[in-house]
Amino acid sequence: MRVVYPKASVMLAMPDGSSMHVPLGTHWAADDPVVLAYPDMFSDNPRHGVFRHTAESMADDVEQATAVPGEKRSVRRG
Repeated sequence: MRVVYPKASVMLAMPDGSSMHVPLGTHWAADDPVVLAYPDMFSDNPRHGVFRHTAESMADDVEQATAVPGEKRSVRRG
C-alpha cells in the first residue's frame, strides 16, 4: 500500500459537508477518499511525516548562543 503525508495540519471541507482534521505528522493511504479529494495537500515525501510534538524536543536541535543567568562561559581568544 502506498502512503502519503499531509504537508500541513489543516481542516478540510469534505464533499458531504463534513470537515476532516488532517494533522501534520500522520500518514494516509494514497487511495483514501480524503487524499483523493485534496491531492495537493499531500506528498509522498516522508519528510512531511515527521512531526515534533513538543517545543522541548525541538530545542534539542538548537544551539544556545548565550549563557543563562548565573552560567559562566569560557572564552578562547586567538
